[in-house]
Amino acid sequence: MKLTTLLFVLLALSVAAFGQNVQNLYAGGLSYGVGSSPALAGTGLYARLVADGSGTYAFGVIDALPATVHPFTVNTNVGTGIAQKIFSSGKVSFYVPTGAGISWNGSNTGWQWSTGGAAAIPLKGSWMVLPTVRVVKSSVSGGSGYQPIVGILVGWGK
Repeated sequence: MKLTTLLFVLLALSVAAFGQNVQNLYAGGLSYGVGSSPALAGTGLYARLVADGSGTYAFGVIDALPATVHPFTVNTNVGTGIAQKIFSSGKVSFYVPTGAGISWNGSNTGWQWSTGGAAAIPLKGSWMVLPTVRVVKSSVSGGSGYQPIVGILVGWGK
């Protein structure tokens, strides 16, 4: 809960960065998966602007969420969807990404969907930081139900 609160404070204070829409965005980073064991997870993302000026992106995302330590197993979630810019504050743009796809853990395969929020905070040049707060629901999550994921992605967009 403290990590989620810290992230919301970070998002609220980050009012200085991103003005125009990028055409393509590539990002990757680390996430904290509340239901994961260990809690450190990985996330990768590719997004493409689908309508100039609208802030609507088609995206693909992959999450690798550790499920158990001994033996080490990973729930892998791959999905596609739409991310919509909902507003900007200064140069920081805020998005709601929603997607669905497949999920697997070993030979167990099923479905997954995710939604949440992300902020695009530009750095130098075409680089940016994307703090994210998402919820993933997977049919192969070992019965853990909804998995909150808080992450930081580093991205490059053109």
